[in-house]
Amino acid sequence: MDFNINDKKEIILITLISTILVAYYINFNNNLGIYCSDIYVYLLNALYFAGTNIHSTKSIYLSPVVCFLTSLIFDLGYVDKVAIFITTGILAIIGNIGIYLLLKLRFNKLLSFTGTIIYTTLALNLAWLANGSLDIPAVTFTIWAVYFVILAIKKSPKYYIIVFPLLVVGFYTRYTVGLILPPLILYYLLENSFKIKREEIKFIAIGLAISIALFALIYETIFIMGNGFIAFDGLLSSGVSGNLGSTHDNSYNPDLGYYLLNMGNFISSSKTTFVAKTPSLANPTILSGLVFLILTIGAALWVRRTNFEINKTKAAGIIVCLIALVTFTQFSSTITIILAMIGLFLIGKDSKYKMAIFMLAWILSYFIFQSYYIVKVNRYIIPTFPPLVYFIMVGIDEINAKISRKNILPIILIVLFLIQGFAFTYTFEQTDEFNSPELMTNYIKENIDNWSEIQIGNYNIRPYYWYLGLNSPGIESSNAQKIIDSNVSYYISNHPQKNLTNYTEIKNINDLYLYKRNV
Repeated sequence: MDFNINDKKEIILITLISTILVAYYINFNNNLGIYCSDIYVYLLNALYFAGTNIHSTKSIYLSPVVCFLTSLIFDLGYVDKVAIFITTGILAIIGNIGIYLLLKLRFNKLLSFTGTIIYTTLALNLAWLANGSLDIPAVTFTIWAVYFVILAIKKSPKYYIIVFPLLVVGFYTRYTVGLILPPLILYYLLENSFKIKREEIKFIAIGLAISIALFALIYETIFIMGNGFIAFDGLLSSGVSGNLGSTHDNSYNPDLGYYLLNMGNFISSSKTTFVAKTPSLANPTILSGLVFLILTIGAALWVRRTNFEINKTKAAGIIVCLIALVTFTQFSSTITIILAMIGLFLIGKDSKYKMAIFMLAWILSYFIFQSYYIVKVNRYIIPTFPPLVYFIMVGIDEINAKISRKNILPIILIVLFLIQGFAFTYTFEQTDEFNSPELMTNYIKENIDNWSEIQIGNYNIRPYYWYLGLNSPGIESSNAQKIIDSNVSYYISNHPQKNLTNYTEIKNINDLYLYKRNV
């Protein structure tokens, strides 16, 4: 690691704060219940890795890293949804340590600590913290890969041995981690041009060899477990070809400005409701305004003290970036990203602000791809938060250069964001909806002796495969005749059934109804 003994206090404090916060959100999410049904898929995949396959053959390719790590907890005898909360929570803690070290490459201890606290407690991060979702764990591997790339370029090429395997693990955590590759390539070209240094070749070769072997090992594992079914190649080809996504998806949203216009809510919000079972953040607080003010003032101060020399190369870069912006909706996101990277390379290749150019490229790579994609979920933009925090710290640094008491603003931000970290749970609307499947299955297990031997139909297979196992076929609750014809012994419906003849309602828990077939 590239930190001296003086950093250990900050890292210990970050680990302590992060652990307390993660534990707090694990408890919160356990009480709230699972609101993203994808998490049930990951739990079932983890169960498959632990030795029990409940219809997971065709989904095992989804985040094998998080699922495998969760399976290790299952192997210890703790088979519960909290296991995946713990796994993703631990990965979040590791990411927080990584963001501190990444920021420390540019800023002093206080600003790096401030940036870490801000990143940790941004409202959107908190909405998805330690709940089994993949976005924060994926960003963790991205942060560490970026950190080691910078060390490899700036300090020692031996760090390339770590970089490539980290990218593979990140890719198998969430496939959109691949979007960090264009910015990383850009940064390498900015620092080294198109030449690979002789002393780098050995370590790059070793790193590539390890990563190829690791990639093949994971691929072969999920290929065998999936009986040859692996669908991520389709996801990748769709992204590269510019596939917009499905208009039938619940999260269909063609608004190109969705992420940008909601950034205030993502930083700090005072109201969290559930829309299509996704936490929707609203009513940005004064904390969002403070962050935007810091970014604005910092940018103005930076421009004021910087002497811009627009030569032909930089002018060409600006033109290419403008072309990418103007033609954004005319081509695939891949072409737009490539154009943006070319433009930034031309602008930054002779600049002393190469790190800032890279951070901007990081933001643009994800913003372009996710804004272009018409299936939009707020958590998809979480990967832009590390570079966003970087620019917030640049803003504070610029402001501090103009004032004598340089600790005031960072300390204020630390206090306010820490308060947000623990108070954010109170912004959630009160609901029992997401605990209902578990409560209903608990009732079934306590009151139906042979529940594991009979067919219990349900409206949504994801939670009930997890809670009830194999004998839980999914049948649309709107199709009463199909339920009747299925001959299931019991049926769990998510609304009252008026035409379900030969069945009697025996239990109602919140918005769920249990029906028993009449003998």
